[in-house]
Amino acid sequence: MQSCGVSLAVAACAAARSLGSASSSGDEGKKMAAGKASETEEDFPTLTAQERDSLVGIDSSLFGFQKLHEDGARTKALLMKAVRCYDSLILKAEGKVEPELFCQLGHFNLLLEDYPKALSAYQRYYSLQSDYWKNAAFLYGLGMVYFHYNAFQWAIKAFQEVLYIDPGFSRAKEIHLRLGLMFKVNTDYESSLKHFQLALIDSNPCTLSKAESKQCPSFIMCVCKRYRAAKEAYESLLQTEDLPAQVKATTLQQLGWMHHTVEQLGDKATRDSYAIQCLQKSLEADPNSGQSWYFLGRNLGKNGLSNSSILLDKCPPPRLPPPPSPALPKDKLNPPTPSIYLENKRDAFFPPLHQFCTNPSNPVTVIRGLAGALKLDLGLFSTKTLVEANPDHQVEVWTQLSQPADENWDPTVTKKMWRCESARALTTIAKYAQYQAASFQESLLYVANYKFYFLCCLSVARKRRGPLKHIKFGTNIDVSDERKWKQQLQELSKLPAFARVVSAGNLLSHVGHTILGMNTVQLYMKVPGSRIPGHQEHNNFCAVNINIGPGDCEWFAVPEPYWGVMSNFCEKNNINFLMGSWWPNLEDLYEADVPVYRFIQRPGDLVWLNTGTVHWVQAIGWCNNIAWNVGPLTAHQYKLAVERYEWNKLQSVKSMVPMVHLSWNMARNIKVSDHKLFEMIKYCLLRTLKQCQWVKEALATAGKETVLRPRTRDEPAHYCTICEVEVFNLLFVRRELLSKKQYVVHCQDCARKGSATLDDFVVLEQHRMEDLMQVYDQFTLVSPQPEGELHTVLLSEGKKTQFIYVKQFISNLMFKVFENPNFL
Repeated sequence: MQSCGVSLAVAACAAARSLGSASSSGDEGKKMAAGKASETEEDFPTLTAQERDSLVGIDSSLFGFQKLHEDGARTKALLMKAVRCYDSLILKAEGKVEPELFCQLGHFNLLLEDYPKALSAYQRYYSLQSDYWKNAAFLYGLGMVYFHYNAFQWAIKAFQEVLYIDPGFSRAKEIHLRLGLMFKVNTDYESSLKHFQLALIDSNPCTLSKAESKQCPSFIMCVCKRYRAAKEAYESLLQTEDLPAQVKATTLQQLGWMHHTVEQLGDKATRDSYAIQCLQKSLEADPNSGQSWYFLGRNLGKNGLSNSSILLDKCPPPRLPPPPSPALPKDKLNPPTPSIYLENKRDAFFPPLHQFCTNPSNPVTVIRGLAGALKLDLGLFSTKTLVEANPDHQVEVWTQLSQPADENWDPTVTKKMWRCESARALTTIAKYAQYQAASFQESLLYVANYKFYFLCCLSVARKRRGPLKHIKFGTNIDVSDERKWKQQLQELSKLPAFARVVSAGNLLSHVGHTILGMNTVQLYMKVPGSRIPGHQEHNNFCAVNINIGPGDCEWFAVPEPYWGVMSNFCEKNNINFLMGSWWPNLEDLYEADVPVYRFIQRPGDLVWLNTGTVHWVQAIGWCNNIAWNVGPLTAHQYKLAVERYEWNKLQSVKSMVPMVHLSWNMARNIKVSDHKLFEMIKYCLLRTLKQCQWVKEALATAGKETVLRPRTRDEPAHYCTICEVEVFNLLFVRRELLSKKQYVVHCQDCARKGSATLDDFVVLEQHRMEDLMQVYDQFTLVSPQPEGELHTVLLSEGKKTQFIYVKQFISNLMFKVFENPNFL
């Protein structure tokens, strides 16, 4: 490549002389000229002869080899000065510049990693120099810039031209490696392998180590299904002396996964054993490799473990699920709601009822006649009884606009919208009861010709002509205190075990502490138009809702697989799906092929919302409702709960259910016979156990000891006060607050952000590692009970267990399933 250093130096000197010449018009003119000259020298620096000599031979081939930090600081300063000098020449030359100047400027900016300026200079050279293709250094530099911007199509072209015009180019090895990587990304594996092999036989220096260079073709061989060759290449690479830890870890990871998945490498037992050995050695080389943990987990337990991303800190972030495919036909978008009528108590306790409700194919089920079949005294939850029992009990009040259930208008009643805001306030049961009664009395003024109170909901046309009426909805009334609500809570013990607030088969009963509204009862007091906006239950748990009456409620429900579509609609309407308040537009859902279940809940009806069902509810009449959450002991429930746990972390939303804490309690309390559920829980225990060990080892290395502080009875799970993620076992607490007995918990990451050396923190350990390992070892899979044998149903926690013989066939169950939507 020709150097332009001398000509540029001459031009620089000439420019400086011309800029520094003084005027011949007197002393004042000389002073002005001298001032201009000094100003020019300051603004437009010139290069010394020594600097010009140093710039000779500097071009793009030094990229990646010339270190501009530490020892290369002088070179960096020289390049920066040269760039300023060349920029000034271009500015003064007014376009009359040799093309070679732009090429050199591109090289300097590339070495300084100023890619935008490098690209600009190279493009100017390209446009000015007709035979640019003869300049290998230019093409190489341009290719490097394109590679940086992932413009692979153009980078490949530039690199190929370099090799064509100069096969012996000094950086041919760098080119082959990058061509191999780009062809790999483009899934042209044969071309990729070829360039990697060409790079391996090149003895010239390279920015990658020899071991790193060898690793790439081994991977391509595997992709090309040359498994034997890939195996030999990987094993040969592992014999390399002083192999970098990262290369060793990645090589073992790929070798292990290949043996796990490729049948041609031997019998299954031998392959799996060798795969586990490789993956374990990989983790020894790099304990923080989430990919190796993932592969090891897939190898140890092959059923559903990849879905439990709670276990893998380094796994790809969760993503919204795509809409189910193929799309449903339009005549299937208003499906009938499964409705079961109970004739007697025996019907309610038959296990097939539980199986029907928890079947993932049934997003929602209405159990009609439940109160009558079980002789539930719904009067205990009537407004009159509530006022008599606890008149001063707190009620959260939402002020809303009253409008038709299938529409949602803005306050000016000019356009439909998804946003459904409510103003929040607090009152008491007694005061809300007065409002509820007054609202009913007011409605009687509109009743005529024996028409019932439904006329209080004006027609859409009439509502559009005037402002919407404001109503108040009494919500989130806590009914968990047994001292205040003893009668009410005892009455709910009549329910079948699968629908009870507390039961051995309810995951939420094993959390070990209260989660208000989830494993406790909540009460709602409504007037017509009261709305519960669209949502999924916390962590996708199931829900039970009983209408106390006397009025009805209208429900809308969308199956769980469509929650991604619902989230996208919220995003389009600038609403947070998880935390915002929204009321779906049914027309939008219809156009998007989203099925919507729509039904009426009458007094005494129980609505069972299955795992992850999206739903929204509006009161038609004056009524009260009670509700709580339930966690069926199924792999489907656990899986969706974990998925939402991870999605919440991505969205920076606190998970109301501490899934790690719950998983350990499940291992202590429950005998699991479902293999898939067992594997997911077991792997969660393994991952969190290892995480605790890593943190303890890191603390020990830093000379920091943990303080044993065992959990107390009913102590809630802990969350980081900063980022609100669950913190299990090892609690980082500020030292000064601990002395005041204030347990403000941090996770390790947030603690280190506040104090890099953790000097301001004390680490509390709630479980001995030996105890956790014992729980892990003792958690084993039990054999499932044969169908038709004796099943156990827990009627009330801590009381006598009743045994019920269950017949084998669901046809013996005395209930009716109504599939006629007109039945509602």
